[in-house]
Amino acid sequence: MQKKHLIIRICFVLVWTASTFSIAIAQDAHSQHEAHSDEAAEKSFKAEMSVPDGIRQEEPFKIKIFIKDDKGQNVPDFDMFQEKLMHLILVSNDLGFFSHLHPEHQGDGYFLTDTTLPSAGDYTLFSDYRPAGQKEQLSVLKLGIKGKEKPSDTTDTQKTEKIIDDMKVSLTFSPTPVKANEETTITFDLKQFVDNSPVKGLQPYLGEKGHLVIIKKSSVFTSKNYIHAHAMKGGEDSKIEFMTGFPEAGLYKIWCQFDYKGKIIVADFWINV
Repeated sequence: MQKKHLIIRICFVLVWTASTFSIAIAQDAHSQHEAHSDEAAEKSFKAEMSVPDGIRQEEPFKIKIFIKDDKGQNVPDFDMFQEKLMHLILVSNDLGFFSHLHPEHQGDGYFLTDTTLPSAGDYTLFSDYRPAGQKEQLSVLKLGIKGKEKPSDTTDTQKTEKIIDDMKVSLTFSPTPVKANEETTITFDLKQFVDNSPVKGLQPYLGEKGHLVIIKKSSVFTSKNYIHAHAMKGGEDSKIEFMTGFPEAGLYKIWCQFDYKGKIIVADFWINV
């Protein structure tokens, strides 16, 4: 069957959700992103996404993303950050599914990646990129798969420990309780499951000890729902620490990624702020 491509337009103020393939906001990066120089003139950018028609669960498909400036011209060049030109965070709208992709730049503002979605339902994509000489940008894109959806992910905010492979991952916050608009240190303590000793074999991931994404649960996702924090340097080898803040009260999902013996591990938890 001949495939059509749906172009998802960009809205600069509100995310439009009237159709399955909604419209995305292209805004400056969230305040949790790293600081940037004020020397470069601020510009606005937008992302357009194209995906095949009739996407099916558990079947691979291509995502095309086009970055344009406020005049509708393709952006030719991008600056590297965290070892990549684009970070694409793809989540199901119940936050039960998480994927961190790195679309490859094909030239002239066109990025391409392959992915697979586990089930029918609605998904949100947070596209993080930096046009050359400009601030980090965050565009929010939407897509959906028709069909029978799986039950929503549970939201257990009391769970602060998980067994992943041969290790135990423990989550702590300081100070507690965690409150909105207060600086918070988030620590992931990694221990061997068999003897509770500190893990060995952690390697840098995207140039840091770990990568942290936090998304506030919402009926409609915008850039304000997204927090991206950088790992703190130093400290114990088996502990990954982040310093960040939560802009408002609510339910949040946290994903920490790190490289353990050459394998990227994802440790996810819920928190009620």
